[in-house]
Amino acid sequence: MMFFDPMLLVVYLLLVTLGIVTAYSATIAQAFDAGDTFMYLRKNFINALFALTAMLVASLIPFRFWQKTAPVMLLGGIILLALVFVPALGVEINGSHRWIRVASFNLQPSEFAELAFIMFAADYISSRRNLLNSTFGDILPIFGVFSVFAVLLLLEPDFGSAVVLGTTLVCLLFLNGMRFFHLAMTMGAGLLFVTMLVVLEPYRLTRLLSFMNPFDDPFNTGFQLTQSLIAFGRGELFGVGIGNSVQKLFYLPYAGSDFLLAIIAEELGFVGIFAVITLFVVLTWRIFHISWLAGASGERFGMVLCQGIAVLIAVSAMINMGVNMGVLPTKGLTLPFMSEGGTSLIACSAAIGIVFAVERYTRQVSER
Repeated sequence: MMFFDPMLLVVYLLLVTLGIVTAYSATIAQAFDAGDTFMYLRKNFINALFALTAMLVASLIPFRFWQKTAPVMLLGGIILLALVFVPALGVEINGSHRWIRVASFNLQPSEFAELAFIMFAADYISSRRNLLNSTFGDILPIFGVFSVFAVLLLLEPDFGSAVVLGTTLVCLLFLNGMRFFHLAMTMGAGLLFVTMLVVLEPYRLTRLLSFMNPFDDPFNTGFQLTQSLIAFGRGELFGVGIGNSVQKLFYLPYAGSDFLLAIIAEELGFVGIFAVITLFVVLTWRIFHISWLAGASGERFGMVLCQGIAVLIAVSAMINMGVNMGVLPTKGLTLPFMSEGGTSLIACSAAIGIVFAVERYTRQVSER
């Protein structure tokens, strides 16, 4: 009997491997400037080893453990988000308090907090499906919990993660019986709230206006997107070749993290972008397929948990790609599995490990 779902494992490993290679290429100029050409390659490789370990450990833990400990995980996620404001632990970078210092590493707690919230949401929804079909008041408690996460994220500020988490929650509720009228009310309230946040915060409004036409101010508010679009334009069909990007030479900020896709577009062209999108589509489809198998076997928690993981990864990837391509305002979100930054890779890998655990359980049930 296979220990891992073969298709999901192959796609996951391809994304991680491609991420190591492209992130190394995207950061080579920074590493050279620091006097250590292989600095980021070593860092990315070590992060990948931690991520693979997290994936393996999570796959070995019976997934029902996460259901039993969902309230504890939820509390842990809230505490993690609060720790970034503790002076002795929190690290401020570019005016944001999104990281905590652990030994010599900066960890981004929001990545693990998102996964903890998904576990809680899966437990709540899987045990109350009939309630979701009745009144709007039945789902207010979970929105109350989400509001705590959202407030903490917005205080960092991490507007992008709050949007990702909120979108994931709404998708989960809709997939599990939320009435269309309630969905429309929720989306309307969410859109109104997001609009207020954008209008009331000058830098968010500036980002929104600049992304609509970045070339109006290409050296200031539209600088990042302008450089990203130049990278896409240079890549054409097959790219300029791995390692040959010009935009990564200190033209495009955050080339190895937020704007890694732009460097992939420049070096590997449309073919490279199509390959990356295809891998994420297959990954999302496979997780949803495993979710369906779990539901067919009568395992509702596993089903909703896999749905949450699939949506969380897909929404994060879509927003990152949209930002790189200029169809969404600039946000500081990484490309799952690929961007440099160990916290995101480890958290996403742990989530994949949980999916493996669900898939193995449903396979064992079907073979009985």
